[in-house]
Amino acid sequence: MRERKIPGSASQRERACLWTVLILGLLMRLGYVLYTPIYMGQHDLLELGCGQGHIGYIEYFLEGGSIFHDFSPVTRYQFYHPPFSHLISAAFVRCSLLLGTPYETAFEQLQYLALFYSAVTLILFFRIFQELHFRGKALLTACLLTAFHPALYLLSGSINNDGLCLLFMTGAILYTLRWYRKQSAGNLFLIAVFVLGGIWTKLNAILITPAIGVVFFYVLVKKWKFPKERRRLLGQLAVFGIVVIPLGLTWSVYNYVKFQLPFDFTPAMLTTGSTQDVSEYSALRRLFGLRGGPLRQLAVQFAGDCKDYNIGITLLKTAVFGQYQLMSWGLEYKGLIVFTIVNGILSVLSLPAVCRLVGKKSRGSMEKWFFFLIYMINVLFYLKFCFQYTKVCSMDFRYIALTVLPAGAAFGWYQREQGETRTAKALLLLMLLWSILSIGCYLGLGLTPRAW
Repeated sequence: MRERKIPGSASQRERACLWTVLILGLLMRLGYVLYTPIYMGQHDLLELGCGQGHIGYIEYFLEGGSIFHDFSPVTRYQFYHPPFSHLISAAFVRCSLLLGTPYETAFEQLQYLALFYSAVTLILFFRIFQELHFRGKALLTACLLTAFHPALYLLSGSINNDGLCLLFMTGAILYTLRWYRKQSAGNLFLIAVFVLGGIWTKLNAILITPAIGVVFFYVLVKKWKFPKERRRLLGQLAVFGIVVIPLGLTWSVYNYVKFQLPFDFTPAMLTTGSTQDVSEYSALRRLFGLRGGPLRQLAVQFAGDCKDYNIGITLLKTAVFGQYQLMSWGLEYKGLIVFTIVNGILSVLSLPAVCRLVGKKSRGSMEKWFFFLIYMINVLFYLKFCFQYTKVCSMDFRYIALTVLPAGAAFGWYQREQGETRTAKALLLLMLLWSILSIGCYLGLGLTPRAW
């Protein structure tokens, strides 16, 4: 297969550097999967044979269950999700069983399927940065963030539907950029495939569609004065809407009509009296409060006097090590503290970097608006979710893992436009420090105790 060159690319040294980052990023994901057993660091997985959770959903299809349930999804935990990820997982387990793999081992090996999703997603991230014509330090900065972000390590071993959903959303973004440059039917078809794949995997994939719609509208307005182009685009977009909208809504409409299941249903709607509840804290305290817990423990606290209620602090904690309960107090713990602080600095910098994309001093482009909208829509819906479902687990970074991509793009644009300024050099040095800490801490996590 011929190597695709980076647009406007560069030297042998640059390609070698990027390959090194890509390979190290893939090795970190593989290492995480190898040292993490199936039930550690998972979300809503539950146990084999219980008929509930993501494991139960996979077993349901393994036993011949119907895609459209004849029972209300509310009665079985996590069955409210669209079925695509669980169908693929069931097929993977079935193939493993046919090869003579023991039942429990076949489910353990589902982590390799998640690893595959994570590896493809990382490659798609790199392709997107290439599509944006990043090169040199701009490309390196963007790639470092996405290659070594710990939330993406965590997804590489996660058996739920988060990893596949992120893959589909990333693919839709890549082909939207390509369609923006060349309005071919092939590019539009691939956008439809990725969007539908994402929605059939997890409904929050729909959050990328407003930004995609803005790109469609912008190109249509730009080409409106050319009758031939106008007719061609109107035809393309009409077919896209006719296919994607009904197919994307099928699952939700079926459950709403048959079981009166709300379109935005989540199990948190049914939960009362949880020890994770943080509804007693005011909106101001949840956004800015630091007393009584958030800074007293490095790991996320789900109950007790130190319970995490601050959205920003919990977001930073879960971005670095998910919901792990750490059990080491040595060098590894100190490294995680430093890593969390550096990650916090980058997170704080990412917001002005993204807002700068559409600022007066920045040369505006549809690409920049596209990434700005992806970032802001995801963040705003995340905040809405946190306040609507007032639980500690609702603040997990995995719900907005996609924001790593526009943040990386924003840093890349900043590097490209600032050139050799001190701030650009400082950002790259900070990103290199962050990457080293990420690698070191997650290699250390494989050697030190973790709980849950």
